[in-house]
Amino acid sequence: MKKSVRIALGAAVFALVLAGTLGRQMFAPDGATKSAARKSAPLVGVTTSQTLDLPVRFAAQGHIVPLNQVDVRPQVTGVIRSVHFREGDEVQAGQLLFELDASDVVAQLRRAEAQAAQIRAQLDDATRDLNRTLQLVKSGFMSAAVVDTARSKADSLQAQLKAAHADVESSRVRVGYTRIVAPIAGKAGALAVHPGSLAQVGDAAPLVNLVQFDPIAVEFTLPERDLAAVRAAQDATATKVGLDLGDGGMHTGELSFIDNRVNAATGTIGLKASFANADRRLWPGAYVRVALDAGTSKGAVVLPPQAVLEGPDGHFVFQIGADDHVTARPVTLLRIQDRHAVVGGLGSGEIVVVEGARNLRSGMTVTVDHTATNEANLAHGAAR
Repeated sequence: MKKSVRIALGAAVFALVLAGTLGRQMFAPDGATKSAARKSAPLVGVTTSQTLDLPVRFAAQGHIVPLNQVDVRPQVTGVIRSVHFREGDEVQAGQLLFELDASDVVAQLRRAEAQAAQIRAQLDDATRDLNRTLQLVKSGFMSAAVVDTARSKADSLQAQLKAAHADVESSRVRVGYTRIVAPIAGKAGALAVHPGSLAQVGDAAPLVNLVQFDPIAVEFTLPERDLAAVRAAQDATATKVGLDLGDGGMHTGELSFIDNRVNAATGTIGLKASFANADRRLWPGAYVRVALDAGTSKGAVVLPPQAVLEGPDGHFVFQIGADDHVTARPVTLLRIQDRHAVVGGLGSGEIVVVEGARNLRSGMTVTVDHTATNEANLAHGAAR
């Protein structure tokens, strides 16, 4: 009996507590409910998209290349008799670099000249015979068939003489090859031979390499999506290209070449810019940071870079709509410039999340953290 009374009292107490809780929830003000829900929503900082007139600058990594370079190689085989420059010298076009022992090619020239002289003597003799034969035919002492034989012999010797003269000219050219001159003005590299070395046609290593330093060029690539802007700027005016040499200064040149096709494997286009280099600050083979100025982009939509996120389907932002709900909105990230993210697919004046987006999902309700918002907007404004 006592056990039954205890059970009945426990059930009555539980019923009273449950009724009180339900009563408080039913009669609580709507503001209190909403306040509790809002306290559970994630805090985010927001920013507003803006439009600016930004200079269009594309950044890339490039390397310095000569506009002209030559591997100096022998065209005849011979022993190096003398070298007329030192490694690293600045040489001028036409300057004598090497002399080879010319004994063999000079002997060949003399032989060709003697052969030509011999054929010339034979031709003179055949010409005299032809003239005498013509006189005898006119006098009736010889038949006309003899004239044909004499003329044929003279014509054959005439052809042989032309070939001999060609051999003489060829030998003279080979003699000229024993004096090796600089085909361009440039800076000499390391010497591969010295006096007494045998220079042979077909050697893998050149005698020396000459590189033109002034002007000089820089090769670099840009994504193919930037090609239209670069071409438009080039059609409008000379497109300026700057180099950051790491010493606080910029070296300025002009875009001189756009490749005739996009690299399908990398999705990039090759470009080249030329620079004056009288002070030799630009050295072939060195890597440099390149900035290409392609005019001005009017009304570019910009956001702080941290507002643009990347997902499996590309770049997007969390846009805040009515009742503080967020929606993932796809955008195109055109470039990062001057601490701005230049985007496409978004208008001016759109409110997007800039801080606290890590754990957000589309459709969630958020609470704006005004402290984070003010800090982000101050930083965005300072970049203008």
